[in-house]
Amino acid sequence: MGQYRIALRWRLSHHGSRGSLAELSEATRHEGELAEERRYYHWYDEPDNTRINVDSDYVRRMTEQNIGYSGAVGVTGRSKDRRKKVATIGALKRACERFSIDIAEIERLGVISRPHGYPFDMKSRAFVKAKTHILNEGWISPAHNLAYNNQDPVLLKYFADAVAEAGGTITREPKLRGGAIEIASNSAIGRAVEASGLPRGRKTITNPSLDSLVASDPEAARYHLQATLAEEGWFSLGVHKGKARFEIAWGRSVDIMDRLQYEEVEQLRRMEEEHGGKIPIRSIEDPEILKAIKEKPPRALDQELALLEASHPEEEWPKEFPTRVHVSKDNRATAFWEIHILRPDLLDTMHDEYGVLPGTWKAKRFEHLYEAYSEYRGKELTEEEIQGIRKVKEENPPDISVDWVSEKMQELFPRVEWGNDKDEIGRRLGKRR
Repeated sequence: MGQYRIALRWRLSHHGSRGSLAELSEATRHEGELAEERRYYHWYDEPDNTRINVDSDYVRRMTEQNIGYSGAVGVTGRSKDRRKKVATIGALKRACERFSIDIAEIERLGVISRPHGYPFDMKSRAFVKAKTHILNEGWISPAHNLAYNNQDPVLLKYFADAVAEAGGTITREPKLRGGAIEIASNSAIGRAVEASGLPRGRKTITNPSLDSLVASDPEAARYHLQATLAEEGWFSLGVHKGKARFEIAWGRSVDIMDRLQYEEVEQLRRMEEEHGGKIPIRSIEDPEILKAIKEKPPRALDQELALLEASHPEEEWPKEFPTRVHVSKDNRATAFWEIHILRPDLLDTMHDEYGVLPGTWKAKRFEHLYEAYSEYRGKELTEEEIQGIRKVKEENPPDISVDWVSEKMQELFPRVEWGNDKDEIGRRLGKRR
């Protein structure tokens, strides 16, 4: 069947409304009809050189029944040895063709014992959950493993559970690496995720879409937004003009090299050197550069906003906007876009309908900040109440603590040896105890 891309094809207009829920439903229904026959990633979609473990009893029966065929024992290295069941996809395909075996029988009888996920249902909720985590905080490695990193062990557990439920396996236990904790899956589910439309490579460049299930299934949409707030979001509680103010925000980056001339990239690079860091949008005055930036929001962020607008059409949602630009060492320009929610009715909708993935560090902080905001909302605050807000903020900092990481590692990944080594955790994550 080969690899293919299932894009989220709802109508998006960057200059007006993104369309009604009916339009979204119709677009995703049509997409679903097109994708139904390619919903599954089968064993025979794998590259021919993919190594697999097969049921040696099945291979032996197949060989004995077809002993007259030349090369019948060539499916595995030593098919009569129960301890040696390694084969390749190509060898198994050739055997099925030679012996007129229905390729669907291989999955139906469970002939392939490892990896065991075939066929992967690329429209299952678990599969799309894993895909959301990779979109936000992961990547598909050159070897096609799904790699995911975060500082919160609870989010690693969410990812690991989604992979297992989708038919994959975790092949690399959590490791401290690069200021985060990293975990990885087997390559079979990685190839399935790539086949489902999430390409390998820098997401800023590939600019991937959300999976169509996120638009058509409310539970998938809810999980996606909860995970995105846990992985890409931030929250703030403060006092503005004597009243409590709460904010929910998240953002994504997109490469804009296809919109810029070489001279414009050089101009941005010089500006970044002058600023000593990323360039605030307000510092960019060139109208052509501004036009190039504003014409290309990150596709996933645009679709997340479209999803909220279509799911809650009675609400007036804020627009996403670019906040800064960065030019990398390899001279690629990237724009960062954000969505900020401040209106009380929208804050209530985000809290009541979505929230943050339960049990995570950010969910705990989100609930405490929102509770304080709800208590003081709309009131002219006294000095004592302002101090109360400051105390809530101090007790719920944005940075995850070493104690939390250690506690959750021991609870969720008890076999990991470094889970109780708080000194090592603090050193590797760059945190003070």
